[in-house]
Amino acid sequence: MIHLLIYLLMVMAHSASENLLPSNMPLIVAGMHRSGTSLMTAVVGALGVDLGDRLLDGDIHNAKGYFEDVDFLEFQRRILQERSPTNDLGWPDWGWTESEQLNLQNLDTYLPGAKALIASRSSQGLWGWKDPRTTLLLNFWADLLPNARYLLVYRFPWDVADSVQRVNHPTFVANPDYALRSWYVYNRSLLRFYEKHQDQSLLINVNTFLEQPETGLKLLQSKLNLTIQENHAEPEVLSKIFDPKLFATLGWDYPLVRSLYTIAPRYFSLLKALDQVADLSSSMPDWVTVAPSIDENPPVYDGVPPERAVLALHGCLIQNNFRHQQEMHQLSQQFAEKLDQTQAQLKMVEQSKGWRIQQALKRLKAKFV
Repeated sequence: MIHLLIYLLMVMAHSASENLLPSNMPLIVAGMHRSGTSLMTAVVGALGVDLGDRLLDGDIHNAKGYFEDVDFLEFQRRILQERSPTNDLGWPDWGWTESEQLNLQNLDTYLPGAKALIASRSSQGLWGWKDPRTTLLLNFWADLLPNARYLLVYRFPWDVADSVQRVNHPTFVANPDYALRSWYVYNRSLLRFYEKHQDQSLLINVNTFLEQPETGLKLLQSKLNLTIQENHAEPEVLSKIFDPKLFATLGWDYPLVRSLYTIAPRYFSLLKALDQVADLSSSMPDWVTVAPSIDENPPVYDGVPPERAVLALHGCLIQNNFRHQQEMHQLSQQFAEKLDQTQAQLKMVEQSKGWRIQQALKRLKAKFV
């Protein structure tokens, strides 16, 4: 798949014109955390979008890098944390708490900081940024950058929840439903914004993009007017932007997916609403019969959220699999060490005087048999 993506980018590089978006039309990438925004930002970065000089470093959970401008990240994190209700459980770093009462009214106090960020980057030609937190602040930025273009990315909710659990952060291990419920809030914001700004936005399902990269790339060029220059499409650059092993999908018949459909169909309803308007949508199987809809209010739970129980079980499977992999790795290391020791001992024996005499006697005996 990555080879096809590279080939298509190179072909488009030779055929594209050199008209770039003006500096007052930045490209903003948004979408829920762990939804493929890093992948899509890597693609547009390889095509010439200046993503900034201070980018968040990669780690074991995203070795290729996050492609997030640290200045925008820290600025938006501060807004979401300060505007999240205090003494409410959740993850304010993402602007999500259990009450889902993020206060984004009257953000005037943050305008000077936002304008300073824009001024620091807008002289760099074709520029943009990516931070998942932007998803909740799209209207804030749209007022400041009315000519901006938006690449809006969504991923299957169960894949996001699975990916977050594999990061193994204590908060999300103890509350495995947090990632899924955050997915709902983020993608509801994504959909609402897209409905008002379709002409300057591209809404894509990243799962489908990986299956149909040629279609996605054509949309980047046709709808976002993103020019692809030859010097930004060299194989050694593009081959670094995507590792298929880091982007797994559970599949529609996976037990977690089927269970969520039974106990929490709201996620499928929102997914279907996204698919209805997306420029590149997913393909749902026939058994998904829920109607597209959007819940404006957080669900009211009588006790433990049902998603938590299902995802907790899924998390146990992940942890058991992880422990099994660790055990297999340890056994493999032990076997390799034993093999090295045996080979070293054998070499010592072969080099000994007694062994050489014994071998000479065997050869002599063989001559008289």
